[in-house]
Amino acid sequence: MVSLFTLLTFALSVSGLAIKPEQKRSDNRVVKLDFNVDRKPPPLTLAKRDPPGAALNNSRDVRYLMDIYFGSNKQKVQVDIDTGSSDLWVHDQVYGQSWEGTFNYSESDSFSFINSTFHIYYNDGTQAIGQYGLDTVSLDSGLTLNNFEFAVVSNATNSWTPAIFGISRKVQEVSQKKYDNFPYALVNAGFIDKPSYSIYLGGDNGEKGSVLFGGIDKKKYKGELKTYPIDDNYYAAIELKTMTYEGKTYTANRPALLDTGTSWNFLPEEVVFEIADALGAPKCKNCDKQISCDQPTDKYFTFGFGDQNITLSYADLVVIPFPDEPDYCLLGLDVAGEKSDLILGDVFLRKVYTYYDYEENTISLAPVVDTEESEIVNA
Repeated sequence: MVSLFTLLTFALSVSGLAIKPEQKRSDNRVVKLDFNVDRKPPPLTLAKRDPPGAALNNSRDVRYLMDIYFGSNKQKVQVDIDTGSSDLWVHDQVYGQSWEGTFNYSESDSFSFINSTFHIYYNDGTQAIGQYGLDTVSLDSGLTLNNFEFAVVSNATNSWTPAIFGISRKVQEVSQKKYDNFPYALVNAGFIDKPSYSIYLGGDNGEKGSVLFGGIDKKKYKGELKTYPIDDNYYAAIELKTMTYEGKTYTANRPALLDTGTSWNFLPEEVVFEIADALGAPKCKNCDKQISCDQPTDKYFTFGFGDQNITLSYADLVVIPFPDEPDYCLLGLDVAGEKSDLILGDVFLRKVYTYYDYEENTISLAPVVDTEESEIVNA
């Protein structure tokens, strides 16, 4: 990852964020993190935490990976950027086997545990258990966080999953005592003006994407960013009002979580089954819905948010879970729990440019533009 800015040199230590002399900051108060789009599915999938009253999923066939360096000796670990959770956690080297790397805290001179247990439950029956600690966390750009809080997982049902880089609101942190996770730590350090970020997922087939903390890339979307209030006390969700398909409009009026940590869209049963029927997929819950890879580009599924519609073609709903099996395709939809939020995962998010503002508690959307051009401004 390369830092966005061209800098002036200075040293600073604020609220646990230490900026080394080689680190730089300019009047453009934006932090850019680039990531690789990984479409190779992990051997097992891991679902999100299942808080009371909600049910999340475990569909995962694309990940957004970047490097983070843990500890005084900078142990490199690839982490999966996740807008649907708030904690950064990494596998303990003694117990973990993740292909993306593990952390040996005993080799870091700056690590210390704190009296706070990390325990995530997953709706597929798996869980991850560990303990919060404080240590130095560094990025390729040179940005360094001292005494940054994250979790070291020593017991996970699936130890092969990558470390998770949760960047959502503090209310979603597992810890009883809320702390400043990455977006808020950047604010405290003076790097960005408020806890906010925008995400470009690289489009349909891109291999690179980026997240801009405190900034927006005006070249990555068309029209205007439309802003909506967050419609959930826990998740960063906005109200999805309607869905239009097959000549009919379904009225939803339900919160929809915009989550890079989920591959598919999780929608009401009636909607999923009718689309499955139209595309020749089996009508079932929590199952692989195999379909023909050749779906029409002139038939559409439209998500209505009130004053804005986001339209996907039926071909956009096709998921190829295994890159080496291009003729095996699935419908990228499944059934959401009746009492849970809907989920708009990567199938939807790769078609939009998204800006999350946790100071104003809003999320903004616009149709994405796939381009290497860039015009970055402060949010």
